[in-house]
Amino acid sequence: MKHYRHAAGCIVFNDNKVLLLRRSIQETSQHGLYELPGGKVEGEESPQETAIIETKEEAGIDVMIYHELEAHIDNSMEKVYHGFIATIEGDLDIVLSDEHDEYCWIPIDEALSMESPLSHHARFLFEQLI
Repeated sequence: MKHYRHAAGCIVFNDNKVLLLRRSIQETSQHGLYELPGGKVEGEESPQETAIIETKEEAGIDVMIYHELEAHIDNSMEKVYHGFIATIEGDLDIVLSDEHDEYCWIPIDEALSMESPLSHHARFLFEQLI
């Protein structure tokens, strides 16, 4: 798996709800997909650092990670997605980047049964929590 791409994201909790971001039409693919704040691990970043940085860039919030979940290994896409559970540090004001056009706070069980498409990485990570 050394040649696999690595990405990381945060499951951000606020009360008993998690933050999901919807991919905007500005993105090159998967418009309308609900996903966790996250992105590709770049340079010498650790997956945990990537998750924190991407959450700030995509949602405008600072988070503190307190738990790492089992990574989602997607052999068909040669990708490893590292998931972390985080709490908000400071303001709760969500400010979306151009990558996303909407966000929601939703209980995990509702996210798993939502009609809108949910990223397979988020689904894999959420299923570890139910």
